Amino acid sequence: MNILIIGAGAMGSLFAGRLKTQTANIFLYNRKNVHVEKINQNGLTIVERDNQETNVPLTVVHEVSSAVYDVVLIMLKTHATKKVLTHMNDSFSTQTLFVTMQNGLGNLEIITEVFPNNPAVSGTMGCGASIESAGRILHRGWGTNYIGQSNNAAAQEKLVEFVNLLNCSGLETELAEDIQTVIWNKLFVNVAFNSLTALTRLRNGDILNTEEGRRLLESVVTEAVQVAKAEGVSVNTQQMIAKCIKIGQEDVAANKSSMLMDILHKRKTEIEAINGAVVNLGKHHGIQTPIMN
Repeated sequence: MNILIIGAGAMGSLFAGRLKTQTANIFLYNRKNVHVEKINQNGLTIVERDNQETNVPLTVVHEVSSAVYDVVLIMLKTHATKKVLTHMNDSFSTQTLFVTMQNGLGNLEIITEVFPNNPAVSGTMGCGASIESAGRILHRGWGTNYIGQSNNAAAQEKLVEFVNLLNCSGLETELAEDIQTVIWNKLFVNVAFNSLTALTRLRNGDILNTEEGRRLLESVVTEAVQVAKAEGVSVNTQQMIAKCIKIGQEDVAANKSSMLMDILHKRKTEIEAINGAVVNLGKHHGIQTPIMN
């Protein structure tokens, strides 16, 4: 199976590094930067839960080759998706399956707009990672990843094989029947921690160390749940707040959110695809979201 991963940030690097332990046919694409230059020179170093380090030889390319890709995994920042994919719109067979595991809402719609003749599915990540330094990432979240099903038989077959590779690589992944609910469940966590950590410059778990931080988290999750319910998602507000708190304390406490890392490195954030998407849907349904606004 030939797999192309577009986006060599922390998560794209993690998936590429883990998958490379299972198959040699992993291709990683990204624009030139110090992180990918270091990977090309010395391989990718992954620091695991017990601080054990694994170095994986990887090559990050800056142009998509003419190889026939079975699966293309999109791991870009949402705001870059359309521009990057449009640049590649003649690079893939119509049999290529696209999988997005990006943050926020609207990613699948962008992919199907650029590649209307290709099968595409969306998913969400339960694992987490951050770039400690160029060529070196910290694996700091170990939850389950979920990917939606395809109604295309050939694509579904590839999807099953891809998920099997992820599981064999140590990235626990399941196929979900109701992926929209799963995506919203991840969005609640992103809403809870990304913007708050970006504003406060705190690690995920540190948001919960003060009463003010907990109240803010509860407020933004409550607003997001109200919008999700209007979208037809079945969710209990108090249970979701409790779940977000548990995740923040147990699963991603030591991790710096992707939005905080963007702020620290003076990069454009995904605020529009996360909080902004909820605010816009709230306006559509006549639901006020004053905290996220």
